Amino acid sequence: MNDIVSELRTQALESTYGEDRRDALERLADRYDEAGEAERREIRQTLADVARDATHKEERELARERLDDLYERDSAAAGTVVGTYCWLATEADYSGEREAALDRLRRIGRSGVSADLRDRIADTFETVTAEATYSAEREQARRGLSELPDGGDADADAGGGGGGAGASESGDAYLAVSLTEHLVAARTEGADACLGRAEELHDFVDRHPVDDDAYGEVRDDLSSLVDQLSVVADGQSSLGEERRTQVERVADRTKRLYLRSGDD
Repeated sequence: MNDIVSELRTQALESTYGEDRRDALERLADRYDEAGEAERREIRQTLADVARDATHKEERELARERLDDLYERDSAAAGTVVGTYCWLATEADYSGEREAALDRLRRIGRSGVSADLRDRIADTFETVTAEATYSAEREQARRGLSELPDGGDADADAGGGGGGAGASESGDAYLAVSLTEHLVAARTEGADACLGRAEELHDFVDRHPVDDDAYGEVRDDLSSLVDQLSVVADGQSSLGEERRTQVERVADRTKRLYLRSGDD
């Protein structure tokens, strides 16, 4: 069996003909259930390698579909599947594939995974939120963070569609802290960068109201900050000390608001 799996792996990765490569992927996936553990690892790794690195789109898509099939029926595949989609979410060459990977991670995260995989997914969402060029990808990542179940025994929620209101509130706090930290860091990166981060935080707060007397004031502070930074960004490249202090104050107040909400 192992010789056959190794031959199919070589065919899937190196064959000159696309039809042969795709046939090898299908045959590897079909052999999975009857394979030993070492062979299963080799099959998972082959599918992951093709999903990430294949030149042709149809082969990448086929490999991802077969990985998803394995995830549904073998818990041992979770690490490979999550790792593959985390890589795709940040490194794939095409925005559509990055968005699809983020969507898959959101669904996996909501279904409940082990704590280490949950943290890996959260780290990926944070990276995309902070660094992605396209707003659609940043939005997917922000939504994913807000939907992640709150620590604890994540496996208990498997198949149940994620956590309840408490989990969502904790996810909101986690993302709010991340966004405020990015805003504070942007104070020294220039007026345009700071404005962009302030707009992201304002949009987040506007979409995620909390039951706290300070919520309206924080939202108003952010609206005022965005308006003022818009004027500054039109006329100068950097922020003065007074404006930097204002940014830090508004960010800190926003962070404390959502941390209080997450602790309720």
